[in-house]
Amino acid sequence: MKKKKTYTKHDLRRSIENLEKSIYWIGQRVRRFETVFNDYIEMQDNEEDFKEYLDEKYKQSEEEE
Repeated sequence: MKKKKTYTKHDLRRSIENLEKSIYWIGQRVRRFETVFNDYIEMQDNEEDFKEYLDEKYKQSEEEE
């Protein structure tokens, strides 16, 4: 009969640490994306137009619901 692989507390700890690192990395990427996106909008001088666009777009979707 084949033995099932058992997990030790160290295996679980390593897995959790890897997940934490992955989540941290994803968070850093999202922050960088936000920064670049905000800088792009600022560079284009479209900040007010973009805010108006988003307000209109999401007001419509809220009204539809």
